[in-house]
Amino acid sequence: MSDQLLGNLRTPDQIAERITASTGINLTGRTVWEKARRLGIAKKIGRSMLISIDDIPLLLKQETKEDRRERVYHAAATISTEKALALLIRKARKKK
Repeated sequence: MSDQLLGNLRTPDQIAERITASTGINLTGRTVWEKARRLGIAKKIGRSMLISIDDIPLLLKQETKEDRRERVYHAAATISTEKALALLIRKARKKK
């Protein structure tokens, strides 16, 4: 079972090599790593990032402006939430 699961996973460098070999487009492992992380399809085992071969079509799909806007909006909302929570924690500590 674990051999089958691990056999289905590739490193970003391996994926970049395969894409470069099959399409002729020069792609780096770092580029694959960043997009996989951004899309949330990367799996981390220790310090190693692995990507399922089933998720490779998602890496090859072109991102639209709407996708980018949604990602930026979500990041801004998360930062705002974290700031608000930190402010509430500080106020609660001051009351004590």
